[in-house]
Amino acid sequence: MTTTSEYTTASDNFLNAALTEHGNPLTGDAYLEHVLLARQRAWSEQHTATAEGEGLTIRAMWTPLLADFVLDADIPYVRLPDPEPPRSTSPRKYRPASYWRIRVEKIDKEMQALSTPLINDRAAAGGAALGVKRTRRVASREDSRLARYTALQRRHLHAQRMLRAAEAREAHHTML
Repeated sequence: MTTTSEYTTASDNFLNAALTEHGNPLTGDAYLEHVLLARQRAWSEQHTATAEGEGLTIRAMWTPLLADFVLDADIPYVRLPDPEPPRSTSPRKYRPASYWRIRVEKIDKEMQALSTPLINDRAAAGGAALGVKRTRRVASREDSRLARYTALQRRHLHAQRMLRAAEAREAHHTML
């Protein structure tokens, strides 16, 4: 098995060739393409030839990762892109309790309107006096109103929780 020290002279040849072709320092892309991939190909070819020389058949070869071909001696010759400056975080903005009170009241009114039945006569609503088509239409409308009511219930619960949190936050700020 060949050691890494045997690859350093060949690796330096790849680095020198890339430096003469692309200039000093190399960009990260040029370093990856012309040095690391060349080292990986050379490693693969050398190990394939060694295996064939020993009479072995290779069905699949797992080449080392590109990071394994990075040498400490390469660092001065590679210019990596500047890191992005850290994002400045802005303070979190909360809605006031008054907003959530209005929101809860509005959802309450919508839910109240949906909670009254379309037909007040329970016998007629059951389909006895309406007929088949009208019963189906009323049932369909009631189903859609029920679906809307349950969606509003979820929104109402969320708004109530946000109202409680906003009131607690405002109470805490007034104490400071």
